[in-house]
Amino acid sequence: MSIQNTAAPAAEAAPVRSHRRRSRWWFAVAAVAVIVVPLAANALFSGAFSNVSDNLDKVPAAVVNNDKLLTTTAADGTQSTVYAGRGLVTELTGPGQTGFDWNVTNSEDAAKGLADGTYYAVLTIPENFSAQINTLGTPAPAQGSIDIQTDDSHGYLAGVVASTVGTALKAGFGQTITAQVLTGVYSGLGTVGTQLSTAANGATQLGTGASTLTDGLNQLATGASGAASGAATLSSGISQYTGGVDSLADGVQTLDAQAGNLSQLSDGVSTYTGGISTLAGGFSSLQSGIVAAVNSNPNIPDAQKQQLLGTYAQLSGGLNQAAAGGSTLSSQTSSGLDALQGGISELSSGASQLSSGSGQLRDGASQLSDGVAQLATGAQQSAAGAGQLATGATTLASGLQTGADALTKSSATDPAASAKVAADPIAVNVTTLNSAGGIGSVIAILIVPAGLWIGALAIFLLLRPIRTSLLASSASTGRLVLRIFGRASLFAAIQALVVVAYLQFSLNTPWSSLPALLGFALLVALAFTAFHQFLRSAFGRVGAVVSLILFAVQIATTAGIYPVEILSGPFQFISSISPVAYAVSGMQGILAGGSAGTVWASVAVLGILLLLSLLFAGAALARRRRPERTGWLLVGAPARETGPRRVARQSEHAGPAGAAAPGASRPGLAT
Repeated sequence: MSIQNTAAPAAEAAPVRSHRRRSRWWFAVAAVAVIVVPLAANALFSGAFSNVSDNLDKVPAAVVNNDKLLTTTAADGTQSTVYAGRGLVTELTGPGQTGFDWNVTNSEDAAKGLADGTYYAVLTIPENFSAQINTLGTPAPAQGSIDIQTDDSHGYLAGVVASTVGTALKAGFGQTITAQVLTGVYSGLGTVGTQLSTAANGATQLGTGASTLTDGLNQLATGASGAASGAATLSSGISQYTGGVDSLADGVQTLDAQAGNLSQLSDGVSTYTGGISTLAGGFSSLQSGIVAAVNSNPNIPDAQKQQLLGTYAQLSGGLNQAAAGGSTLSSQTSSGLDALQGGISELSSGASQLSSGSGQLRDGASQLSDGVAQLATGAQQSAAGAGQLATGATTLASGLQTGADALTKSSATDPAASAKVAADPIAVNVTTLNSAGGIGSVIAILIVPAGLWIGALAIFLLLRPIRTSLLASSASTGRLVLRIFGRASLFAAIQALVVVAYLQFSLNTPWSSLPALLGFALLVALAFTAFHQFLRSAFGRVGAVVSLILFAVQIATTAGIYPVEILSGPFQFISSISPVAYAVSGMQGILAGGSAGTVWASVAVLGILLLLSLLFAGAALARRRRPERTGWLLVGAPARETGPRRVARQSEHAGPAGAAAPGASRPGLAT
């Protein structure tokens, strides 16, 4: 009589129901995850690059200023110092500048930092930068050149940004407008020089004329000095003359006052002439008596009588003449005195008038003397000024000629070429160390890791690594993990070969890098395959969703193509632990020829990822073989049967002589 265990079916049904509830819950979570994957990917990319414009100035770069200060001397002897290199450094490192976090350093530190990835770019200002800039405006201007070095082994887009920064520096000088303006300026320099030569000739003639003017003014000054001396003598003579005139006027006035007494003279003359006439008449009356008396006097000799009578006759005749002349004298004296009185009166009036104008004459003569003296002084000053004018005109002529010569010399032989240099005064020479070798290599840097990640995901979407028979088998968990990984690795290796072949024949990557590229691609494929084995073992089908989300996060935070410093803070940390980022870094080192240390570091990280993924996949598989301790892992198959039910099911599948059921001892990979 057999005893039936009626409690067994109920006990066995409970885990099944629990498993179904968990399966439905996980399916709902997976469905929601699948729906939000596109949104999550977009959100991740948006979040990673949300602060790109603000983080550009966090990308480290070095600036090396080897420029030597230049001291120039102007035509007037003034010295000035040209700080072109220092000005460019100030422009790069000043507040408000973007593009890079510029660090001023020396050549050795910059080269070391560029090699180890401390700096993404190095801008070097050569020692002759100021000297080159100073040639602008000379007949042979030269561009001032700066050198920018980047390294594709640390970031391809860093070189692009560096070139953009250099182009922005050049654009600041206004190339097109300046070229048009300076073309006219350079073309006109020769004309200006010619005009200045003409002006210099005119200034020379001005100097000659000024010298002649100086001579004339010196003569004028000499003559003016003589005139001043004569004017002073004239003034003195006029003073004496006016003094005499005043004295004459006074005398004439006195004479005029005394002229009234001349009438007495006229009366006296009339009396005198009247007495003469009376005397003559009386003498005539005595004549006959005197003649008779003489003639009758016998005592008088005849000779004496004749003499006496003759004398008497003469006396009588003289008295008659005197009487006649006295009458005339009286008449003439009277008329003459009348005329004399009239003339004295007129002379007195004229002398008075002359005396009244003598003061003005003295004042005019004094003013004339003073004016001529001032004229002499002004002529002397004019002569001195004309001498200074002649000296200044000569100096001006010399300066204009010097300027004309300088401008003629500075006139460019090729105005268009000179204007082009002035419009584009800085030449940017960009040098890329460890160049990726073209767009093909750049695409390969990202295609290989991304393609192999998607390929690993596709492998575990195609293959079903976990079967009930495998979980229920007696094979060790480690053996199951390696068996699954071995079969998946076959597909992964083929994927790596196909990707590398595509790169070689389609994108023209360098053949020299083929061995390293193939070996590294195989390692990346195996590491990513192991990681996806862990995701499938731990999360089942949801692992594919987790893989897509992780892929989006890693692609958004992958350094190597662009500087990681432009990402937002959390994404920079994610980049430091991202398997895809290390794969990209290794590919970049191989294709660009960078530091071998970077490649070996990526190899080490990916090797560790491979081992840890297999270990975690084994742990996940082991927990799935113990359904009573599922924990956080997803159960993808019914719970293991235990007790009598397991024995009964095993006996159903056993063959003759207890042979194991088909598949029970053959763990494999089913499709």
